[in-house]
Amino acid sequence: MPHFPTDLHDNGTTVMTHSNVVGGLGRPRPTGPLGPRAGMTAPALLFWLFAIALFVLPFLQQKADASFGLGDPRSKALWASEDTPFNELDLPYWERVAAVQERIGESLEGDLRQSIEEASELYFGIETKEQKLRNSGVIEWERLAAGHETYNEVCAGCHGGTLWSNSVPGDGAGPAARYMEPRPRNFRKGLFKFSSTQSGQRPMHKDLYKVVSYGLAGASMPHFKLLTEERRWDVVEYVRYISLRGEFEELFLTFTEDDEELADAEEVAEIVNSRWHPDKLSSVFPSTPETANDEASIARGRELYVGAKAGCNGCHGDTGVGDGPSADAFKDGWGYPIKPRDFTGGVYRAGSENGDLWVVIATGINGTPMGAFKAVLTSDEIWDIVHFVRSLEKTEGN
Repeated sequence: MPHFPTDLHDNGTTVMTHSNVVGGLGRPRPTGPLGPRAGMTAPALLFWLFAIALFVLPFLQQKADASFGLGDPRSKALWASEDTPFNELDLPYWERVAAVQERIGESLEGDLRQSIEEASELYFGIETKEQKLRNSGVIEWERLAAGHETYNEVCAGCHGGTLWSNSVPGDGAGPAARYMEPRPRNFRKGLFKFSSTQSGQRPMHKDLYKVVSYGLAGASMPHFKLLTEERRWDVVEYVRYISLRGEFEELFLTFTEDDEELADAEEVAEIVNSRWHPDKLSSVFPSTPETANDEASIARGRELYVGAKAGCNGCHGDTGVGDGPSADAFKDGWGYPIKPRDFTGGVYRAGSENGDLWVVIATGINGTPMGAFKAVLTSDEIWDIVHFVRSLEKTEGN
């Protein structure tokens, strides 16, 4: 984890306490007699100690496991197969670096890990004399210190970077990750599924803020509305920072492996900064107002859904339960098997409003087989598909 200089903290802000983190709901400790409930103190304390022990014990057991330092070995034990390309496995980053060093080390000058660490620190380090990151305009520098603290507090347990594991910040391999399906997001690949930007673009600040604030329905990602708005914006900026730096390190390794020589760090940094610079990102919105959600629109949507123009049933099935002929053939951008959405449940991770579904169909979902249809379908046709998909939901009376 990077060390933040003192001046980043010395900004006149008030140190967060538990009570103001949760919206000022903390209560002062009683100073007088506790009254008739005092006798409940000991049983309540024992109850909470027992509950905490049940929660912590699995993590302590995993810490003692020699494989725990490998992030999440499940990525190899369950999902990897002999025909899976090495660079598609969601293996711990430094383990992959060591494998590349072993394979092409003779053509490299010096230690590959050291070269990556030095290049990453030069272009994305917090305390470097050159201040290349600070001068790039990509990051809101003043938010990083507070964002770093909030990330460690509420994010690292799933997304990686805790003190009690060997995971890299943002690699999706925190100690709780092995218990979750779907997996926590690995930020280091630059892939974020749910955003309002053009297909293939990095997410905007507001996209990450939406996920932090509302969570992802049907996934292990909860909402963090109890954090103040300021703290949510801070952690968004820190997530952008570790994603930016992680993508640089990933791309540097890929270029080095492909060319069998050390990548040009300056070139890689320019590519990554360009991808993440706010001025390079643009949102996609429905280009026409929502059409009437009537039987005619639903019928047109079904024709598109099962027809060659959209062909949604190939993955999602004729009835929308996710059982199309191609349903079992896919992996996501992190190397894990992925299932098409079952529309009948009415659960949509990107948001439950019709406009949210329009954006997903138009721009696709990064890191998944769900492609963008904005260039294939008109805006009104997308609305028709949205209306048909919503008609598949199993609700009372339907």
